[in-house]
Amino acid sequence: MFQKNATPNLFEKLVYGSGQVGLNALYTLFSSYVLLFYTDVIGINAATVGLIVLVSKFFDGFSDLIAGQLIDTHKSKYGHCIPVLMRWTVPMVASVTLVFLVPKTILALQVAFIFVTYNLFNTILYTYVCMAFASLPSYATDDSVARSQMLVYSMLVAAAMQTILASTIMPMVNFFGGQDLQSAWVKSILVFGALGIIFLYLNVFFVKERVENTAPPENIIVGIKAAVKNKYWVYTLIANICNNIMLVFNLSVSVYYLNTVVGNLGLMGAYVAVSNLPGVVLMMITPSILPKVSKQKLVVFGSVLMLVAQIAFIVGPSDNVTWLLGTGLLRGFGMGLPMGLNGAMIGDCIDYGEWKTGTRVQSVLFSSNSVGIKIGQGVLTSLLGFFLTAVGYDGLKEVQSASTIAGIDSFFKYVPVVVCIVLIVFSYLFDLEKKLPGIRKELVERRGEVEKQ
Repeated sequence: MFQKNATPNLFEKLVYGSGQVGLNALYTLFSSYVLLFYTDVIGINAATVGLIVLVSKFFDGFSDLIAGQLIDTHKSKYGHCIPVLMRWTVPMVASVTLVFLVPKTILALQVAFIFVTYNLFNTILYTYVCMAFASLPSYATDDSVARSQMLVYSMLVAAAMQTILASTIMPMVNFFGGQDLQSAWVKSILVFGALGIIFLYLNVFFVKERVENTAPPENIIVGIKAAVKNKYWVYTLIANICNNIMLVFNLSVSVYYLNTVVGNLGLMGAYVAVSNLPGVVLMMITPSILPKVSKQKLVVFGSVLMLVAQIAFIVGPSDNVTWLLGTGLLRGFGMGLPMGLNGAMIGDCIDYGEWKTGTRVQSVLFSSNSVGIKIGQGVLTSLLGFFLTAVGYDGLKEVQSASTIAGIDSFFKYVPVVVCIVLIVFSYLFDLEKKLPGIRKELVERRGEVEKQ
């Protein structure tokens, strides 16, 4: 492993974090509203959309592994990750615009168009760009604290952007003509896409790669084997699935809950704000306390707080908006810790994996873990689609039946309880940090021996 400089400075870390402005401008619109767009604007059955999402996730997960392998094994004079951001950001924005250009034609052609454009953006181009961005800290520095700080800054900006966008997406769509008008969605995505291009290119100009992986895996199978043998990566994988199920609840399931059960989609901005802003506050102070407090303890504490808040929401008054937002605020404080620190925990897994298997797989570990993100998002989105159809949801109806409303209410209340319990268990098992000093010392000795040969 060759290093030209030990750590990036504060400006570079902040620029890296700002890249999430670009990624989340697209991610939040896509994750929060694409299902609603398909069901309520285009009029596609929710189960049909759910099936498309479920099938697409098989391709999506595999594409993450390919993307990680390509990043690890290919480089130019600019490095491994920066060239990907440079070349593929604009095509990514073009592809997400196509997602919202579903033609008014027969159902079979609409379904085919949705499948192709959904996968072109989400499975191929967004995956490749996002993977390069997620892997960039591991190529920017080998210092654990600096790398963790970059990843935490990234999550901080991501949470802030999700909050801002949740409050601005629908007003922007309404500004361009209203949520029932397809062209209004297309114009909105073009605005957010332009924003994405600007901030991702700041990373191209100002973030530098300093760490070279001298022994990348020869093929994807090697990388997968290295990941599977890394038990701490498995723990972070499961935790990340849980984190992203909760994130989808805030960004997507809440759309249906607020619109159908509460009857006020205008609360979406306030709900996402109370769910995300506490996490933003926590993430602002987290980088400064990382050298002093175990990531494991912080994540377990946050997960328990999420569970307590969800139980309080269930037992409290169901028709009280203040209670909805108050328990959402408490859950938001808890959620900020596991969401903000998961990337940093993956970074620690890189050193453990090299110590355990002798193979350092940087982007492959990040890409394999992003499979967990896709699983969390895909399973919940498809499950929601099937569930909505099962309870009789019709996006073109102005008023849903009582049984439909009751079903969405139960789904929104009880699924997060199970998710929080699983998250607590696997976060508790992540006891790697106390072992890292010895592991890193042994790795330095091994690398020194290799250089002498």
